Amino acid sequence: MESRIVVFINGIPVTIHRGMQVQHALISHDQSLYDACRHGEMHVEDEDGFRVGLEGALSDGTKLYTRKQGRGSRVRGPGRPKKE
Repeated sequence: MESRIVVFINGIPVTIHRGMQVQHALISHDQSLYDACRHGEMHVEDEDGFRVGLEGALSDGTKLYTRKQGRGSRVRGPGRPKKE
């Protein structure tokens, strides 16, 4: 079993150790995104538009998107590919 996985934050690949959580992927990608989520200024959504907590589990290939707080979930925005 590979000890590292690749997840995508706003379309950018981030390599982390298996077992790490959403918060660790955010910190690895951009500390300021993590800080904004922690302070309630932003939140994280999965590729289907559902909110994900900072303690959420990750698997190889997970796609996550950060959104400004107050913006409804399941709303398409820049950086999110259109579903076919």
